[in-house]
Amino acid sequence: MKKKKIACIGVGNLGRAWAAIFARAGHDVALYDNAAGAVDAALPAIESSLAAMAEAGLVDNVEAAMGRIRASATLADALQGVDHVQESVIEDVEVKHALFRTLDREAPPGAIIASSVSSIPPSEFMANLEGGGRCIVAHPVNPPHLIPVIEVMLGPSTSEETFEACCAFLRGIGQVPVRLNKEIFGYVLNRLQFALIHEALHLVDGGYISAEDIDNVVKYGLGRRWAFMGPFETNHLNATGGITEYYDKFQSAIGGIIAELHREPHPLNPELISRLAEEMESATPVAEVPARQEWRDRQLMALTRHFGDMRPRQE
Repeated sequence: MKKKKIACIGVGNLGRAWAAIFARAGHDVALYDNAAGAVDAALPAIESSLAAMAEAGLVDNVEAAMGRIRASATLADALQGVDHVQESVIEDVEVKHALFRTLDREAPPGAIIASSVSSIPPSEFMANLEGGGRCIVAHPVNPPHLIPVIEVMLGPSTSEETFEACCAFLRGIGQVPVRLNKEIFGYVLNRLQFALIHEALHLVDGGYISAEDIDNVVKYGLGRRWAFMGPFETNHLNATGGITEYYDKFQSAIGGIIAELHREPHPLNPELISRLAEEMESATPVAEVPARQEWRDRQLMALTRHFGDMRPRQE
């Protein structure tokens, strides 16, 4: 892939991860954040992430990657000559609305402007832009430098050319773009995630199982399969006749469970949250969360190394 110039606007956790992704793939990255000291704090954090990935064999040269990243004192400087803009500012519709109007005016005409937005529909902040055809959602999963899937959603005026170019670029840097065909609040990954969490809250609150054992069911059950297969492929392989036989054979059981799942939203009451916190913090005290996050990232790196190229098969 031709070397590109990238602007990362907003350098919190997502912006830092994006910078690591772009730089390790050989692209030049400019960092900008309007919060004082944010870029200065981001640079050592990015270097630390790249160093950890290098230890896991996932980055060849940390020094070279960091050499492709520069700090920008102004938004105009960050946008100078860029091919791609990755916006990762606070999840606030008014902030994104204002920023996208600025980016639309100031980014080079040929640059794609992508948002890391995780739940707000793009029509709420990408509408009525003169350059709306080049604006698109590219929502990563935390931590993006270790989990490759990217939810790509078109804005009100996004062109198919922008979609194709954005996806080709993402695939070229080792990410796995998936297309969301229509706007939906929360997008797909979060909706799937919280559908499971909703039922988990019900099961813990009802006394059916502990929070620790819910985590064990997912870690040692669902997660073992879902690390390399999706739910529909899991169904397809659960019967020798494939998914048709599976749904036919287990229709009654599946239908019965699904019927029970259609319930009112489970209240996030203080008592339940307190119970969950007690269980979680008995295993990982809050003071130890940063160390546990590093452990999480090491596990993800090992998984990435185990699977190698995790991108879908190309027909």
